[in-house]
Formats: sequence, C-alpha cells, structure tokens
Amino acid sequence: MDLVFGIRYEDITDNALEKLRVCLTDTLGVTLAGAADLKVKEERLLNLIDDGSQVVAPVGMSQKTSLAHAILVNGLSAHFLELDDGVRYGVIHPSAPLFAALIPIATVKGVSWEQFVLGAICGYETSIRLASAMQPSHYSRGYHPTATCCTLGVAVGIAVMLGYSKAEVKDAFSAASISAAGSLKVLENVSELKPYNCAKASLMGYFAAMMAKAGFKGPEDPLSGETGFLNMMSDACDEDRLLAWDGAYAIEKVYLKPYASCRHTHPEIEAAFVIRQKDGFDAKEINAIRVKTYKGVIGKHDFNTVYGESSARMSIPYSLAVALVTGKAGIAEFTEEYIKDPLIQRLTKLAVIEGDEELSRLVPDKRVAIVTVEQTDGKSFVNRVEYPKGEPENPLSEDELLAKFLSMTEHAGMNREQALQLFQTVMNENIDFRKLRYD
Repeated sequence: MDLVFGIRYEDITDNALEKLRVCLTDTLGVTLAGAADLKVKEERLLNLIDDGSQVVAPVGMSQKTSLAHAILVNGLSAHFLELDDGVRYGVIHPSAPLFAALIPIATVKGVSWEQFVLGAICGYETSIRLASAMQPSHYSRGYHPTATCCTLGVAVGIAVMLGYSKAEVKDAFSAASISAAGSLKVLENVSELKPYNCAKASLMGYFAAMMAKAGFKGPEDPLSGETGFLNMMSDACDEDRLLAWDGAYAIEKVYLKPYASCRHTHPEIEAAFVIRQKDGFDAKEINAIRVKTYKGVIGKHDFNTVYGESSARMSIPYSLAVALVTGKAGIAEFTEEYIKDPLIQRLTKLAVIEGDEELSRLVPDKRVAIVTVEQTDGKSFVNRVEYPKGEPENPLSEDELLAKFLSMTEHAGMNREQALQLFQTVMNENIDFRKLRYD
C-alpha cells in the first residue's frame, strides 16, 4: 500500500495521463454501446432492486437510481460486449469495473478532475499489480481476475479519489481483499454472467470503501499468511510484479480491443484477416483449420459448440470462422444472424486449437497464435500474430480510437455531433463529471 498511497497527482507522467484519457474515452464508448444492448434487462433489473432513490443515472440511461445500483449497472454495460480494455500480464480488464464506480461517484460528489485522475491511477496500480503477480496460477485455478483483483483496485481507487487517510485506504483495501471473488465458470456454454463478475467487482469495491470510511478496521496484512489473499488465490506470487517500480505506471500496459470478443481470440482474428487477402483464398473451399497457441486457452476458449452471443465472444473457433468468412469481428458478427450461418458453423466445427509448449513459454510477454488454413484445392495458408492490434506494442492510433468510439456511440443511438463533442472533451479537457452528458 505504501507504493500506491505514495503517488501524488504531480508525479503522474504525461504518458500515463494520456493513456488514462484514452482508457476513459474507450470505456465510455463501450459502456454506452453495452447499455443499448442491455436496455431491457437492465431496466428490468432496476425495477426489481430499486428502492426509490433517484441520485444518479447509469451511463447510457436516463433513469436515475441509487449510487450503488448505478455502479452495478455500469459494470454490466461496460463488460457486456467484450470490447473493454485489458492487460495481458494480469489477464484482467481493469477499466470497466474501475470507471463503472468512479464516474457516478465523481458525478454525485463533485470530485475534481485531479482527484479523479489520482484515484484512477492508484486503482489501476492495485488491480494490475495484484493480477500480474499471481498469474498464471490464479487464472489456472479458475478465478476470474477482473472479479477478484479489480475489487481491490476499485476500493483503493474510490478511497484515494475521495481523499481518505492512509489508514482508511488500507482498510478499504483490506475489506475488499476478504470479499473479492469470481469464478471462470461464467465462460461456459449458455452463461451470460461474465459481465456480472465485472459489475460485482465495482459494487463490492464501493462497499469496501464505504466500510472503511465508516470506521471498520481490516486485518493489518490482508495479503500474506495462510489465509491471506495471495495464498488463497494463487500458487505463487511474483514480488517484482507486485512491488517493483520500472519507471512506468501500470495503466501504460493496458491494451485496447478493436474486436467484439475475448482478447484470447484476437490473434486468430487478425491472422484470419491476413489469410483472407492471400491469392486463391476461398472460405467455401476450407477443409481444415489448425491453430497453435498458448496452453492457457485450452479448456476455456477452444470450444467448437456455440450456444449464443456470449458464448460466441468467448470461442476461438467461432471468432476465427466468422473473421475468415466476413473479414470483420464487430458487434454484428457475434449476433445470431452470423452464429446461425451454415458456412460459419461448418468452419467453427472444423477448427482445432492446440496448446503449444514453445508458445506457452512466451506468455505473458507475447500471446501468439499460428493459424493454418487448408482448402480442398490443395492451397494452404499460414499466418502468425504476436501482438494483435491495440497492444502497447501495436497501439490504436487516435483516428482508430475515434472510429471505434463513433461506432460505439452510433450503436448506442447518440448523434455524431454529440459523440464528437464527448470525445474531444474527455480526450482534452479537465472534466467536471456533473456537467458531462452521455445519456
């Protein structure tokens, strides 16, 4: 906690601040699009749980609700479309749960831009360092790092943003550590609960911060010992990733997602795009698809049977098939129209995903996929992808970020002029969240 609590706004580098604006802009766009798709379910949810409070509206909704319920709904919207950012070292999506909580709290409390930035940076440091230190065993044990580690990051982010004392920040961290949970069972078959893990991290982080402010003390050292967070959640801890300072803030390791599916599918999608451009390629002639990649995806993202939209976004075979056939991997390509397409279904069944020992040793520095496609006419195509678009080593340009943002806001029904104004405000101005319009 000393490392995180020692950060001051004046210490934040231009690179980190610029990346924060990028992540905030991207998360707002993705949340707006997710809210549009979840409109019916989220309104039904609010009607079931609402207590009559009208404090703040979730992003993309006009209906005001309590602060806690707005945080919950924001978390669902931000993670629903699988377009929110992540960090490959932690196998984690840090922005969605963090901003799901910070934005409505900043709106209600009138938090300054400087305090918002400081809270966000500290939240990123907490979530990403913890997740990165515990991988790969944390993920292998079946935990969803966005649900577990982001709970602590959200708690710290809120506490720092609201100006808590060092002892109160520690107590928020401690309270979050004993309540953080989330299973990767959410990835299986018909499940639509992966966004719930994100939303729960936002909500439990908020409650942990409130517990601390109310004066509830937590254990002095919630991380170590037999029942500590690290031992309970992983087989080993990389102390360098947890504690060492390499001159860059954790947020600078965040990737952005150009495709509407799990990040584990993106190398295969990009390989498909390249293969489609080869002379003689014909998706209708494909009779074999083989993928070599890292072993971490086996048993989680290699399934050939797709049960619906949420399932399709998690499946490497489906993501690869739809990319080979359409040359796209946006929101539309993961809807029922494409899932039921006979050619896409056939290619999804054909795809064989193999965990490769050599490629597994490259993780987390690289998450590589080698895709081989063979056709009935004897033609064969191979492509290898090491850093899919959006990684820090292969970042989106500002034009590409704007294009993604406009596609998200268009999906949400926002007019282009309002969307452009929102983009320019978040990217360039010190924001007063009480005046920010995104409904």
